[in-house]
Amino acid sequence: MDDLPDRAYFGPYQLVRSLGPSMLADRYLALHVRSKGSFVVHRFSSACTDRAQQRRLTAALERMSHIRHPHLLGVENFSFAPGGRPLVVTPYTGNQDGLITLADLLDLKGGQMGAFEAERAILQLLDATSCTHAAGMPHGELNLDEVMVDRRGSVFIELAGLRLAISGRTGQGSELLRDETRSIAEIGYRLITGLPADEPFIPPTSVVRRLDRHWDEWFETALEPSGGFETPSDAIDALPGNRREQARDTQPGPVRVVLQRLGIPGGA
Repeated sequence: MDDLPDRAYFGPYQLVRSLGPSMLADRYLALHVRSKGSFVVHRFSSACTDRAQQRRLTAALERMSHIRHPHLLGVENFSFAPGGRPLVVTPYTGNQDGLITLADLLDLKGGQMGAFEAERAILQLLDATSCTHAAGMPHGELNLDEVMVDRRGSVFIELAGLRLAISGRTGQGSELLRDETRSIAEIGYRLITGLPADEPFIPPTSVVRRLDRHWDEWFETALEPSGGFETPSDAIDALPGNRREQARDTQPGPVRVVLQRLGIPGGA
């Protein structure tokens, strides 16, 4: 695959064209010759020649191939090319123009997103992170270029957990989980305000008119340098959308209000 025109196949995958590099690998659009499905073949930038490192990466890829989550790009296949470069196959989430990252989408939208769309992305990333940590495959701090967006607007973490797995950092850690959760909050702050999540903290309602004030509280907690949410689940529960749903669930309906006012049993 060093020369794409001459070596245009990886197993049953026919390489169609380059999709540009990621943090870890060169990416190629590939067509499965039997199913005709579109995939991405990732050819890692660095060779993996050390046997211990190969075993570590193989174990991580095996683990990732068994993790199924709607917002993680699943590992469909993997191998090592001659010379030791890892090759990993994941689903293709792009369109006819190529892959779209969350950074690309943000640029297309002029640097900001609506709160509803941003909260949806935050929720999906937090839920995916909770899954990878439960599987002992933490990803580490996430950035906009590692998040893919499909044609429906759903987001996906690309090669989740592999960067730390290559370096030998796997398992679970509360500090790592908080840092990863905070990095997703930083992404969310950028999506909503168009600003980096730098200090001093600027309440998002000072930047975005008519924004739900619960976002000020959520980001203040999520971006606290010495604290933050301990887990993605804690961050999810505190999201403004979930707080509004909880408030609606506890709000009595009109019939119950009348019963309460009349002191009739069942209205309590």
